[in-house]
Amino acid sequence: MFTGIVQKVGKVLEFEKTSPTSYTLKIIQPFETSDPIELGESIANNGTCLTVTKFTNDWMTFDLAPETVVRTALSRLKPGSLVNLERSLRMGDRLSGHWVQGHVDGVAKVLKVSDTFLMPTASGDGFYDIIVELADPTLRKYCVKKGSISLDGISLTIHEITGNQLHFQIIPHTWKHTALPDLKMGDLMNIEVDILAKYAENFQVR
Repeated sequence: MFTGIVQKVGKVLEFEKTSPTSYTLKIIQPFETSDPIELGESIANNGTCLTVTKFTNDWMTFDLAPETVVRTALSRLKPGSLVNLERSLRMGDRLSGHWVQGHVDGVAKVLKVSDTFLMPTASGDGFYDIIVELADPTLRKYCVKKGSISLDGISLTIHEITGNQLHFQIIPHTWKHTALPDLKMGDLMNIEVDILAKYAENFQVR
């Protein structure tokens, strides 16, 4: 379980195809040695819960199953790509974002990413506009204005909804401490909708 609060931004060292449908992802290890990672630990990579299969103080690797490759946008990664990382939630930790499982529901295409100045901030920086379009229209029913959603592992609030397009306003802190500056129009991002919405739908069906 995660919260959508990105802890570190990693950089891809290798992204190798190990079979026709699976990959191995190798990332620079950015976490402090005072709280070392463990073999078999779950770490969210761009919102996708992956298992640490090998690691040193300098790097760590993850194996991507065929379902992960098909369901997520991780296959677009290449050496040098930035990745949002979050270690799993400890019992008793603050839940600053929202409940995120790391089970990606689908992808969304970036239609707009800009640094349009919306209002002054203490730092003098502006806010950023991002608009994405859901590849799977059936996910739209789980999205509500001012509701929470995980976008590439970042817990964000939906600012506006237009059809299957979701609008976000990104504060400078989030922009600077995630992989969002690496984003380009046309990129695919991992989407995980609010699990509470999916449970509510399941109860209604029954």
